[in-house]
Amino acid sequence: MARTGDTPRARALGAELQHLRELAGLSTRQLAAQLGKNNVTITRWETGQYPPTAEDAARLLGTLGVTGAYYDELVEMARDADDPNWVLPGVDKQLSALIKFERTATLMVDVQPLLIPGLLQTSDYARSIMLAAGGSEGDADHRVQIRMGRREVLTRNRPVEFVAVIGEYALRYPPCDRLVMADQLAHLRSWSRMDNVTVQVLPAEQGWSPALDGPFLLLEFPRARPIVHLEHYRSSVSLFNKRDVADYQEAADTVRKAAMSPEDSVELIADIANTVETTE
Repeated sequence: MARTGDTPRARALGAELQHLRELAGLSTRQLAAQLGKNNVTITRWETGQYPPTAEDAARLLGTLGVTGAYYDELVEMARDADDPNWVLPGVDKQLSALIKFERTATLMVDVQPLLIPGLLQTSDYARSIMLAAGGSEGDADHRVQIRMGRREVLTRNRPVEFVAVIGEYALRYPPCDRLVMADQLAHLRSWSRMDNVTVQVLPAEQGWSPALDGPFLLLEFPRARPIVHLEHYRSSVSLFNKRDVADYQEAADTVRKAAMSPEDSVELIADIANTVETTE
């Protein structure tokens, strides 16, 4: 029976396998020859288009010298690679999967009722949140550096189309120092001037909208099915099921219609920025 590919788990597994192959200094052809496979098969495994079976994954990992808990984890990922919805514990694994999704997406709609979307955060704003959440100085600096690097998807030659829907509460009641927020608001206005970035504010008096049920990130791809990424305190969930994703696509449309226009949103951000800058 043919396996179902292009799930979040299959893509994340593929990224891990590609990383391990590259660490070993092998091309896809060289690894395929050692496994008795076609190099096209290796490529399909690494892109998540067609995930390896648990047995194939075990053989590949053995060839690359992977052992221990990491070996067990990846074999288990291969065994359940068809699972369309994936709960992913652990900050590092979440981030690895999300970066892979961001790099291959053509459209991202980030709905954030309480915070500035991650890709639009300044380093000081991001660091303030990470430290307040209990992170160490070293860990916060490392994670901020990674987050700043992730913004490359917005500025590369063929950038992703990024739509940020931000709750007014996130602008008026920041989880950081006043001067940090003033700088963040200025940067938000700068991002909004880019052709591929749209910023919309969801007014506080709007009433109920799907945004009140929590933040979500919708990612769409040129040749793969869309994914919804949900972040929690110490884990994340990637939804791939067609019906689930369709519900979030409808929610994204609903939230965008309820939000202010990009022009009015930038004007409100400027007004709030003036208030922040003049407040002693």
